[in-house]
Amino acid sequence: MYFNIQRFSTHDGDGIRSILFLKGCSLACPWCQNPESRSEKHSLLFDERSCLEDCQLCSDACEGIERELASNKIIVNRKAISEDQIIALRDVCPTQALSVVGEEAQVDTLFDTLMKDKPFYDQSQGGVTFSGGEPLMQPQLVADIAEKLQQNEVSTAIESCMHVPWKNIEKAAPYIDCWLTDLKHTDDEKFLDWAKGSLKRIKENFRKLAPIAKRIVIRVPVVPGFNDTDEELQKIIDFAASLESCKELHLLPYHTLGINKYRLLDMPYLCSDKPLNKPELLERAQQYASEHTELNVTVRG
Repeated sequence: MYFNIQRFSTHDGDGIRSILFLKGCSLACPWCQNPESRSEKHSLLFDERSCLEDCQLCSDACEGIERELASNKIIVNRKAISEDQIIALRDVCPTQALSVVGEEAQVDTLFDTLMKDKPFYDQSQGGVTFSGGEPLMQPQLVADIAEKLQQNEVSTAIESCMHVPWKNIEKAAPYIDCWLTDLKHTDDEKFLDWAKGSLKRIKENFRKLAPIAKRIVIRVPVVPGFNDTDEELQKIIDFAASLESCKELHLLPYHTLGINKYRLLDMPYLCSDKPLNKPELLERAQQYASEHTELNVTVRG
């Protein structure tokens, strides 16, 4: 299942790219800017600011939605709404105050859509990037589309947190030109506490991928209270430098651009409400990398 195709992107890989966003993620990072991607199933967004007064189309269509008489507001009881009911709501709301995230993925249809911009890929040395969520939660879909793209001389990249079984990575690896991979921490307990995942699995996957990958770019979201110290960033840089296919590392300062999506999903936002403001920290990390490694470390975003 996918939830968006973003065209003419210049941020997630070389040149002009189309980004295919797939649903499902095995981590629960509290700073995630695409919380609608976490579930492998359809997601329901509700923005009451766009809701029409006295309209009852959604409540008539779904028992889990009602308009409260006292406040005249729509109340969405997400626990009472099934997957089939969410799908049925897709075209009900005239203002899209209530919207459904997620489309069934068909390899040929997605491939044809992505190939429409091939002239721009060719002109800019760009291509297609698989993103998410965690795209390798759907390894066969990624492998099938990436193989067809390579057969048509379109460069492929993938954004991955690497928190998937190795067999998923192995299935897609022959068809991926560039791995844009997250390394969020090197401390197992802190990573488990914040992201609810196994750092051991991620490190093992990196070590297996490094000898066979064409190119690995490690990206580090620098998050207040999580990894925003000299020692933590230095340990991440040291690990990245140990991987033979990795010559680049991007530091991504934490921002709050995804906060509103949590409100639309009725999810709590558990990270800082202020962006990272530590330029000196990022400069020191770059200086450390230049003095101790051969990595090219840049600040992005």
